[in-house]
Amino acid sequence: MEMQSGRLLGYAAGAALLQLVATPVAAQTEIELWLGGEPGTVNVFTELADAYMAEHPDVTINTTFVGSDLFNPTLVPALSAGEGPDVFQFGTGPGQPAAVIGSGLVLDLTSYYFELGWDKVIPTTVVSTTSSDGKLWAVGDAVETTVMFYNKDIFAELGLEIPADWAAFEAVVAALKEAGFDTPIGLGGADKWPISHWQSMLFGRFASPDGVDNVMFGDGQWDEAPFVASMQRLQDMANDGYFGPSPIARGYPEVMDAFWRGDIPMTFTGPWVIDDAISNLGDAIAKFSVFQMPPFETDQTIYPTEDIGSGWYIGASTEHADVAADILDFYFFRPESRIMLLESAGNVPVGPVDDLLEQAEIPTLAAEIRALSDRDRENGTVHAFLDTVQPANLTNVTYDGLQALLIGQMSPEDFTASLQEAWAKAKAEDLILKPGGVAKP
Repeated sequence: MEMQSGRLLGYAAGAALLQLVATPVAAQTEIELWLGGEPGTVNVFTELADAYMAEHPDVTINTTFVGSDLFNPTLVPALSAGEGPDVFQFGTGPGQPAAVIGSGLVLDLTSYYFELGWDKVIPTTVVSTTSSDGKLWAVGDAVETTVMFYNKDIFAELGLEIPADWAAFEAVVAALKEAGFDTPIGLGGADKWPISHWQSMLFGRFASPDGVDNVMFGDGQWDEAPFVASMQRLQDMANDGYFGPSPIARGYPEVMDAFWRGDIPMTFTGPWVIDDAISNLGDAIAKFSVFQMPPFETDQTIYPTEDIGSGWYIGASTEHADVAADILDFYFFRPESRIMLLESAGNVPVGPVDDLLEQAEIPTLAAEIRALSDRDRENGTVHAFLDTVQPANLTNVTYDGLQALLIGQMSPEDFTASLQEAWAKAKAEDLILKPGGVAKP
């Protein structure tokens, strides 16, 4: 009996071993994902990666944060060598992605756009900045705006109120300087791109949405009087110390750290800063709030700034295109993920979100920003990030020129003339943004 039991156990063990050998181990698909942000960042996108991997145990998403530079210098060389990421975050419009689209380094997403139903969600205005030649190249990640962040405690201590007009804003800045704040408004001008947020908002305020569109899509010019006047106002603010004694000396991360510490009372930026601030400040985030810049002239209207933050691309050399597209679908089009985006400091996903708002617990600061935009959106909106919807040659001229403008090395007339010269060249070469869409295959 014992011998028979031994044989049976032996047969069972052998059968189990044969079953193990015969059952193939699922191959693991690894997706390399590169995002803007400091190494070690934990945010909604790392949470979404974990959620995706939990539902797809045969997929590993390696999320790498490649720093806060607007243009990651390692991206194009890596893609060109076939060693770059499967999915990555990059700029949109006709300028920044030219290096990756024109060189054939990114995948045409048009088939996924229709097959996965993205065409029913992404607004045509967003498609215009993420497509060219009738093809979709990127998925826009979030609709972002720019507003003035301020320290409520500092305002309360000095008896300051939210300014309703330019005279009141001048008085706020004067009171802050008198109280010892040598930098009333943090700028981060050393990184160049934060200055363009001011340029975008000011162009819209002085020229109106129609005036900006007349240049973008009509016969208007960037050296027309409203644009010159807007840059004169920016230069006057710099000359009067609004951005501190040396507005291009400090970079954006340094300025934001100083703002959250309470060393700088105000800074003009967007909701992308909220998530990290909540993580670092905890309940102390309640001492901060936001307001729209008041009209700069008595006859001006407040136009909220709105643009998509960036686009998500799939590298042309990926061996896992369908998985990469499925990840984009999971991140940006699944209702549960869209709620997560809304809850993560107001990363408002593209397309309709009203049906999700009641289910989302939005951070107070993000809700305040949304309320400001909703309040004035009927007036029309202007670009938050002109640098992302203009050709690359104009972006280069803009960044250098804005720095020169702030320190008095270039006049508003010369700055806008340089923009127009670069714009005319790009327009002649058919490199400017065109109203467009995606053609169904």
